[in-house]
Formats: sequence, C-alpha cells, structure tokens
Amino acid sequence: MKVNSKQIDSANGVVTATISKALLESKEKELAKQAAKNMKVDGFRKGKVPAHVVISRYGAQIKQDSQNEVLQDVYKEAMKGLKGEILGNPKFTKFEEKEGGLEVEFKISMRPTMELKDYEKLIPDFKPEEATEAEITESIEKAAKAVAEPVKLKRKRMLREGDIAVFDFEGFMDGQSVDSATAKNFSLEIGSGRLIEGFESGMVGMKYEETRELELKFPENYHAKDMAGKDVKFVITLNEIQEREVPEINDDLAKKLVPNDPEMNLEKLKNIVKESIESDKTSKMYNDELKPKLLEALVKKFDFELPELIVEEEVNSLMNVKAQAMDEKELAALRDDEKKLEKLRKEVEPDAKERVKTTLIVDELAKLEKITVSDQELSQMMYYEAMQMGHDPKQLMEYYQKQGLLPMVKMSMLEDRVLSHLLNKKLESKKEKGGKA
Repeated sequence: MKVNSKQIDSANGVVTATISKALLESKEKELAKQAAKNMKVDGFRKGKVPAHVVISRYGAQIKQDSQNEVLQDVYKEAMKGLKGEILGNPKFTKFEEKEGGLEVEFKISMRPTMELKDYEKLIPDFKPEEATEAEITESIEKAAKAVAEPVKLKRKRMLREGDIAVFDFEGFMDGQSVDSATAKNFSLEIGSGRLIEGFESGMVGMKYEETRELELKFPENYHAKDMAGKDVKFVITLNEIQEREVPEINDDLAKKLVPNDPEMNLEKLKNIVKESIESDKTSKMYNDELKPKLLEALVKKFDFELPELIVEEEVNSLMNVKAQAMDEKELAALRDDEKKLEKLRKEVEPDAKERVKTTLIVDELAKLEKITVSDQELSQMMYYEAMQMGHDPKQLMEYYQKQGLLPMVKMSMLEDRVLSHLLNKKLESKKEKGGKA
C-alpha cells in the first residue's frame, strides 16, 4: 500500500493511495474468517465454515467492508504526513478499481494556522449610556403599579382605559349562544389587549349595571378553528369598576419590592433600578451596534487559509436556504440548468467564506480567552427558548438533533459570549482607569 500526503496549505491537504489486489484479498479472507466463527451453514459445524464459502455467499458485502477497513488504514497513515486538527469528513475525488486493486484520492480540511495578534485593539470605543432620573422614576412607578391592589371604585363614573372591569358577557354566533365565549364576573384591565380587537375599546364609557352589545369578528388566526374569522355578537353587563391603588413611592414601597433585604430603602432601590436600566442599555448597545462592528473588524483584519471542504458545506447550506424560498417552477428550472445552479453557488460563496472565517476566528478567540459553552448550558438555553415559544422542550431538542442544528446553536452562543466578554473587558478597563469607555 502506497500512501502519499500533500499539505497544500495550513487548512487543506490531498491524499493519494494505491492499494494492491493482494492486500484487499488478504483483508477479505481475514473478514471472512471472522464472520465464519458465528455463521451457520448446512454441512458445516459452527465456526468451521471455510472462508471461500463465506465469500461466495456474502462476497459483495465482505468486499465493501474490506475496502472500508483498508481505507481507514490509509486515512490513519495519511494523517502522519499532515499537520493540523482535521475538520469534517474527507471528500473522495478519485476512487477507481484497477487490476483488482484501488487507486484513490481524497481531500482533507484542517483547522488553519492563524495568529490573532492585538485583537484587543479592534474592540470599538464606546460610552455606556447613563440612566436619567426620569427613567428611574418611571421604572419605580411601573413597579409600584404592578404591586398595587385593585379596589372598587368609590364614586360611580364611566369605565375608562386603565380601569379593571368586572363584568358578565355572553357570545352569540349565528344566533346561538357559545359556551366558550361566555363568562360571569370576568375581570379585565381595559387596554391590556387580552381579548379580541374591539372588545375592550367597545366597553370604554360603560356605566355600572349597563348592558351593551358589540358586533365583532374573531381573528382569522384565532386559536379555536371553528370560531376563526367568524362574526360574533357579545352581550356585556358591567358589574363593577376597580382602580389600582398605587402606593406612595417611599421606603415602605422599597421594602415591599425587595423584601429579602431588611435594610432596603428608597435610595438603595433607586441605585438598583439605575444599574438595571444601564445594564439593559449597555446590552442593547452591544447587540445592536458594538458586536456587529467588532465582528466585522475581526474578519477584515485577519486573513488565513480557509478549509475548502468546510466552505463547500456552508455553500450547500446557503443553497438549501435559497431553495426553500423558491417555488416548484423555480426549483425545476434550477435542477435542469447546471449553469444556473453553478451561478447561484458562485453568488453564495462569498457569504459562505465569511461565515466559515467568522466561526474559525470566534473559536480561536474562545480558546485564547478560555471561554466555553457546555452541553448543559446548551440544554438550559434550549429549554428556556422552548418555554418562551410555548413548545415542548424535549420535542424541540429532538428536532434540533435530527436536523443537525445543535452545533450551530452552540456556536451562536459561543460567539455571543466571546464578543460580550471582549466588550466587558474594555468596559472594565476604562472604569479602572477612570476614563470614558
């Protein structure tokens, strides 16, 4: 067996190998002997079936298995002549049977050599936005309203937005009462948008014990399909109007909002709210402006060889995305026209290269900064996302596994973590120096 490894650059290699007929036949006999140990054939005792009988019965399978094993040996031998961590699977560019033997050639992609020197200098300068007094006051007022207890209106007046209405209602479709659209002493904050469009606004101005009819329509995407898009008449009787009795903003409110701190007061609460608002503002600045800017600077600054097979996989992925957006006619035209197909591949190739380059840079920075994303953290994030979307976490995880999407999600988490880490380092450095970030 002759194996020749050629390192094209730090990210790509080519392997050629000539495998003799004798080696393949030897491997076939070896596999046949192993199979014969557990094989039952009439006329032979178990474990005593001759190799040539096994080969005559299962020749095609044994031939394939022997080729696979020899190719694994070729792969191991080839690695001795190549430098770097292997990425993805090899791709055969030649596989020919010749005089009973094999002549093969395959490409290999590796993690490229890259020197990310002085990457800290690429982190953009920024000044975190401070919370204003008005924002702090507004936030505390919202919190006060959230804990405010609703009380029955002491004076009689008409219902207005922001009130809590307690009322009876009955829905009618085609003149028939609908049980699922009927309730007694239903409590609702007017303006919350909990009920279908026109319901809450139609109640504004009602008085105690007033009955009002509303002619409305269920949305086309209503969750109950038998009611979606249908006309409905609601008969509503207002029983009670409630207002939230918002507590005074003082130390007592601070203790109520943060009960686990016995020393809590209004001043400490304001500091907590201030930090929270500024953290939200910084996070928004990171995501909307600084992370894209930093990533763009990193990709532009550093250049290195790209693993061709990984780029090819990314091209295929982007092609699939394009195909999903096409109708049947467009897909058929693309399948029947090789030039059009190749043109589309050329169009997505720059994006594919940039994506691969970005991933490699982020991965290298993660190693340099000792940042990781564990499988447990990935599972926790997936669980949280599933709950947010109202999906079953287990089913969502299984779907991502089957589609092979988990590595992509994990890399996205790693990218976010690496960029946030670098920006936070810049922020802390500025704070320590007492300068402006």
